[in-house]
Amino acid sequence: MPTIDVHKQDLEELVGRKFTIEELEESLKFVKGEIDGVSGHELKIEIKSTDRPDLWNVEGIARVLRAHYSKNQGIPKYNVIKPELTINVSEKVKKVRPCIAAAIIRDIKIDDDILKQLIQAQEKIAGTFGRRRREVAIGIFNLDKIVPPLLYTATKPDGLKFEPLDGERKMTPAEVLEIHPKGKEFAHLVNSHDVYPIIIDGANDVVSMPPIINSEKSGRVTKRSKNLLIEVTGLEMRNVETALNILAMSLADRGGKIEQVNIVDSRDNIIVTPTFAVKDFKVDKYLIKRTFGFMPSDKEIKSLLERSRYNVVSVDKTDDGHVHLQFPTYRQDIMHAMDVVEDMLMAYGFDNIEPHYPEFFTQGELKPATVRNRKLREIMVGTGAQEISTFILTNKKNLFEKMNLPDDEIVEIANPVSSNWSVMRSWLTPSLVELLSKNTNVEYPQKIFELGQCVKLNTRSQVGSEEMWKMAYSEAGSKVNFTHAKTILQAYARTLGKELKVVSKDHPMFITGRSGQVYLDGTAVGIIGELHPQVLSNWKIEVPVVVWEIEIR
Repeated sequence: MPTIDVHKQDLEELVGRKFTIEELEESLKFVKGEIDGVSGHELKIEIKSTDRPDLWNVEGIARVLRAHYSKNQGIPKYNVIKPELTINVSEKVKKVRPCIAAAIIRDIKIDDDILKQLIQAQEKIAGTFGRRRREVAIGIFNLDKIVPPLLYTATKPDGLKFEPLDGERKMTPAEVLEIHPKGKEFAHLVNSHDVYPIIIDGANDVVSMPPIINSEKSGRVTKRSKNLLIEVTGLEMRNVETALNILAMSLADRGGKIEQVNIVDSRDNIIVTPTFAVKDFKVDKYLIKRTFGFMPSDKEIKSLLERSRYNVVSVDKTDDGHVHLQFPTYRQDIMHAMDVVEDMLMAYGFDNIEPHYPEFFTQGELKPATVRNRKLREIMVGTGAQEISTFILTNKKNLFEKMNLPDDEIVEIANPVSSNWSVMRSWLTPSLVELLSKNTNVEYPQKIFELGQCVKLNTRSQVGSEEMWKMAYSEAGSKVNFTHAKTILQAYARTLGKELKVVSKDHPMFITGRSGQVYLDGTAVGIIGELHPQVLSNWKIEVPVVVWEIEIR
């Protein structure tokens, strides 16, 4: 969870009121935060929202609290000055790091608190939201030391020399990656390409080598800096603009004036950044009633939403109507109506919801699926197999590439924490094979199984996907073959009283002629086979492996 350092007086000045530590602890519930440590006036605040980068600095926290303690409510409004600076984007950089956005902050009075918060926000957003600069990297510069216009292009490793921040001498881009501490730390982000991203000003001086390091000439911001340039580069414009908006808003909350920047590509297409756009949304009033346990009045609904920094367009009068609202684009976490209702609940206060005892006695019992799953696990344990439990999150490489299969449409995470956990698994077999690949030093034969949930796309579902239960079995050993897997499957089916039929069918994952389609009581439910040598090689397994996987219905 992101933990940020905050000076209590600085936070109070931004909010416009003073807090005792106890009052602040209570108020931080509005941002899913809590005080993690106190040292004099210095606070450590842990933010539980990993999908709210706008809250990872003191300005973002204050922005939310102001809406609860003043009439400054709804989507925050920021005046912007029309652009004068232009950043031209070369076609050369498109295949390396294609997206860039920028803003100018004028007349900002920088003190120690602002400088500390600026550096902290830059590190938190680029490190966490930006996936350690892979998705988003941020550069902040002294604008007065830059000659317009700017060019965002790509250079060869031995290209234009410049002095990196804290570099002490001029270096080529290749030397930066080999010598400079930041270069060595983030070299993996660019060294797979034959050219590196670079930003050059009108005097042909290097401003930045994103996502690695700023130049010493313009990249050192001090308390004497008055006008700042913020540039954000990355792989997707949506994330780049979100990061830019958050930093621009934070400095505007400090008294800075936001000036837009023209971004011009090689075809003379122009976009202007930043823009503080809003998105229209609607929430079913019945969802509010069902979640709260009662129906708030229309006036109260409007108040709760505005205190949560939404704009309310209209509220339908009937209880089965909708609330029509707007939210700012930096709120990438708003994907479902329940996300909005959760904000309303926080504004209302969870402690303010009165608990009610049930009007009649109800007796709990296990869900039928739980009873069924216990029985299925007992059957598999009886075969001598060991149960494993793996994560429902995985990656496309494991699901498809390593299994000799073409990519298929699956549920993907919009902003994954790691590329290793970027999709929801659609089947279990890769998880079993991965475990076998990590236990090649363990005595064979190895017999494992997993009963777990998988996720597949379903456009008819309200959330666009559905969950299903699957059972998978795998056995590895020097003498293992197709018959071993089929014998276990026959025992499984016989115990359940189901008729098993295996029809020969080739599959890219299996050796030709050693695989089949599984039918239980005449319904196709899965596959069985002996893994292809290429699949074993992909996973670095040196003994035969057989698997079967079926859907539980």
